[in-house]
Amino acid sequence: MIDCGTLVYNRPEDYNLTREEVADTNMSVPCFLVIHAKGILLFDTGLSDHLVGRPLYENVDGGYGQIKFNSLRGQLADIGITAADITYLAISHSHFDHVGNANDYAGSTWLAQKAERDFMFGTNADRAYVPLYAALAHARTVVFDGDHDVFGDGTVILKFTPGHTPGHQALYVKLAKTGGVVVSGDLYHYAEERTLQRMPNEEKSTATPSSRELIERFLKEKNAQLWIGHSTAFFKNAIKSPGWYD
Repeated sequence: MIDCGTLVYNRPEDYNLTREEVADTNMSVPCFLVIHAKGILLFDTGLSDHLVGRPLYENVDGGYGQIKFNSLRGQLADIGITAADITYLAISHSHFDHVGNANDYAGSTWLAQKAERDFMFGTNADRAYVPLYAALAHARTVVFDGDHDVFGDGTVILKFTPGHTPGHQALYVKLAKTGGVVVSGDLYHYAEERTLQRMPNEEKSTATPSSRELIERFLKEKNAQLWIGHSTAFFKNAIKSPGWYD
């Protein structure tokens, strides 16, 4: 788990939560590196490395202030990994806080939900964010609909969880000692969304409710943990690189 920045935010009402109901309205922004015998997967690329050391007032997008102290590239280098070592790149979805460094890893094979790829490069793409991931248009790409078994042995699976975006996906990893883990992407932002059964109004009429039900069933089936990456309470106590989960 890699620290890929922090979002400074103070409108939990956008997620149908009150400030009294949310322990911390800010959001952590993690990236995840999975090292497997058959290759290395980078899941999400966080906020852009260009933000490192820049003041908050320069980087506010849609009410989300962006802060970053360490580059993704530098933190990977600290554990001996370069962009050339990344076999596969996958993103939970194409919002700015998940694709900030995607261009740097376009030399790997991009594992893409068809619905998300179409969303990213189609006629309705958000042109303000396309430059963050434009190089992926020319990357080696495996395009699929639904779940995708990354290494073919059931230990690393991209779970199709549309709703937040058309091709949103979560990540399941089966670890030898830690057990099963599902990285939520933006299926949830706050832990309180899950415990209080809340979500943004605009997602109630999307596939988000059914995607959440699917993941809850999957967690029980696999006896797995759910990691809500944007939860600062979760991220604060998590083992972060150069430490690891095994």
